[in-house]
Amino acid sequence: MLSESDSEFFQPLNSNEFLPPISLWTRLGGLFLVATFGIGVTVAAITKYNVTVKAAATVRPTGDLRLIQAAAQGSVNRIEIKENQAVKQGEVIAYIDDSQLQTKKNQLQGNIQNNQLQLTQLDAQMKAIDGQVAAETDRNNRMVASAQADLIRTQRDYQNQQVTSVAGVSEAVANLRSSEEELQKAQADLTSAEANLRSIEAALKSARTRRDRYQPLVESGGLSQDQFEEVKLAVEQQEEAVEQQKAVIAGQKQAIERQQQAIEAAKARLQGASAGLDPSEAIVAMAREKIDQEKAAGVATLARLNQEREQLIQRKVELQSQLGRDQQELQQIETELKYTVIRAPVSGTIHQLNLRNTSQMVRPGDLIAQISPSEAPLVVKALVSSEDISRVKAGQAVQMRVSACPYPDYGILKGKVTGVSPDAMKPDVNSQSPQTPTSNAAFFEVTVQPENLALVQGDRKCPIQAGMQGTADIISRKETVLTFILRKARLLTDL
Repeated sequence: MLSESDSEFFQPLNSNEFLPPISLWTRLGGLFLVATFGIGVTVAAITKYNVTVKAAATVRPTGDLRLIQAAAQGSVNRIEIKENQAVKQGEVIAYIDDSQLQTKKNQLQGNIQNNQLQLTQLDAQMKAIDGQVAAETDRNNRMVASAQADLIRTQRDYQNQQVTSVAGVSEAVANLRSSEEELQKAQADLTSAEANLRSIEAALKSARTRRDRYQPLVESGGLSQDQFEEVKLAVEQQEEAVEQQKAVIAGQKQAIERQQQAIEAAKARLQGASAGLDPSEAIVAMAREKIDQEKAAGVATLARLNQEREQLIQRKVELQSQLGRDQQELQQIETELKYTVIRAPVSGTIHQLNLRNTSQMVRPGDLIAQISPSEAPLVVKALVSSEDISRVKAGQAVQMRVSACPYPDYGILKGKVTGVSPDAMKPDVNSQSPQTPTSNAAFFEVTVQPENLALVQGDRKCPIQAGMQGTADIISRKETVLTFILRKARLLTDL
């Protein structure tokens, strides 16, 4: 047993007193770790980084590729361009066989020309008929007027005959007394007529001489037939004049004989004058009938001419209708002929040509070629998955690494989001690239406007061209590292 003094001398021990003492470096190390952790938490709480959405991207012209489709059906005659060839707007790409259209065009042009010629002839015929109508109307008016004048004259003669018949007897007596005077006058006229006959016979002889002289000239061609006919006509006129003058002489001789018998004839005329006191009205009725006949003839002629004119008008309407249809069809053929020449709608480079050889058949709507426009501004098309599209907004910054321009040598291509497609789409399987998603999942197309169309670093320059591909990092927002760690922790713990 220990005494109280011994218990005071021997103190009780604690287990911690057997531990080795903490060295200074250990203490300093612990403080350093605590300080480092605190500084790390502080830096993580205040340091922000870019939260990006990665997407496969391709440089495309605005509006993408221009499609050239066939507008006509037929076989290809000639192919004027090749793939990757630069073309200008309006340049011919290929020709489609237009032989059938050309044949039909020539037929229509022939029909149109024939119809126009027939219309010209119809117009001339209608004009001639109009002239005939006017002439017939004028002639009929003149004939009716002449018949009416004859009627008036006949009526006046009839009245005059009634008036003069009363004085017929007195006139017969007076004629008897003047018979002797007329006999003397007839003898004088006979002498004058014989002198005129000699003069006319001399003129006839001269005309015959000239006719005989011109006859050889006509046969040799030295004188025209018309001039010779005039000479012959003059001979005939002189012969007729001789005969007429002989008839005049014979008449004068007969007049002398008549005058000798005037006394005996005076009695007969006296009896005739008595009979003329009551003249017949038949001649007046004939004059009226002539007027009616002329009017009826004019109406019939005008009706026939008007019927012919109506037939011509109907034929003209039919030709004009046919001409209009032919012209409309010709215009359609011209339009179809334009479609047989396939032209480039814009200037650019042929991206894809679906024509392999001549005689290839194409139909309306068939894709002929695709053109990458050369003058269209370039944009970046990025495909963003549907899971990340909610974080993409217009105006966000974009950093793109172009595969054709290595990042260490040329840097990154900066840009800004200008548009997001309103609906999801599936990537084109035929145009997949290493950066294009190969799954069947739907993606949203995001349009990015690059700040520059070339990557420049030092003396190295890489121009951006349509078709270049790469990876785009769309900066959706900025957040601290601590927020990122806490979000990941919540995801891991499912809180």
